[in-house]
Amino acid sequence: MQEKRIAVVRFSALGDVLLLWPVVEAVARNYPTYKITFFTRLEYVPHLPQNPGIQVVGLDFKDRHSGIVSQFFFWWGWLRSTYPEVWVDAHAHLRTLLPTWLAKRFGARISRLNKHRSERRAFLQGKISVLPFVQASYAEQFTQVGFPISWPLERSMGKDREVNSVLLLAPFSAQPTKCMPLSTAYSLANRWMKAGGTVVLLGSSEERASWVGPIVKQISQHEEWTYWTTAAAAIVTDSANQHLAALHGIPSVTFWAGTSPRAGFSPHQNTAHLDVEPDGLDCHPCSIYGKTTCLRGDFACKTTPVQKIWDALLAVARTELPLSC
Repeated sequence: MQEKRIAVVRFSALGDVLLLWPVVEAVARNYPTYKITFFTRLEYVPHLPQNPGIQVVGLDFKDRHSGIVSQFFFWWGWLRSTYPEVWVDAHAHLRTLLPTWLAKRFGARISRLNKHRSERRAFLQGKISVLPFVQASYAEQFTQVGFPISWPLERSMGKDREVNSVLLLAPFSAQPTKCMPLSTAYSLANRWMKAGGTVVLLGSSEERASWVGPIVKQISQHEEWTYWTTAAAAIVTDSANQHLAALHGIPSVTFWAGTSPRAGFSPHQNTAHLDVEPDGLDCHPCSIYGKTTCLRGDFACKTTPVQKIWDALLAVARTELPLSC
């Protein structure tokens, strides 16, 4: 008897893959008679927790699956051997056109992500004030093909986490309009360490090399997993790190600069979490995904006072450190 199968595909970016994952887990819980195969990039696989109902398959677009011919034979072979009942294209990108087209011809019910492009343009023009949660859009995809789940996802407030003194600090992002000023990050690190805590700096080797502030603990990206599961709190930017914090149930504060949580990318299922946005800027937000330049030229969106971020951290952190002293 053919195993009942749901296929889900999302290749980038890591933050979007992490946003999608809790929705896929909810489907796996609600429909245990189905096996889910989740396709993503090979390098993202280590970031995803193991789940007995979900098979994660990583494609190597840098080597083995770099060409259209190799991709065609991969998808043809997998579909021919599996015949999924449902195909959820949670990317709706050029890279997913081929497998989605093939899946339809193998008889799968198809769902493609609604990216709400017209609504996003209206949001940036100030015509509407908020966009749908991206996770809600992912959940709607499953509803369209007969697998509804309860939304919003159940929240875990992180009350069972061990109380400790480690702060994860991730001030970096691939987009300059999302990065936290290092001077702000230095001040936050100093305050936490003055209270007797340990600060762990997260980022690529190039990003961590730019840190010239207080002496903090620096770890490689391969060592991050242990800290994500044990830290007292995290201060992050609008990047994959905020979604890792949500995925692991870490109390967190997200520093928003050029982008906004009202654009739908703030993780809805979450532990104790606060968003910190700039105030009084007509140009904010300037982008949905982030930009490399500032239209004003001064990145005024990054001037959020350190005290505002610190107060948010005091409200969520699971620690016995004397942070308010």
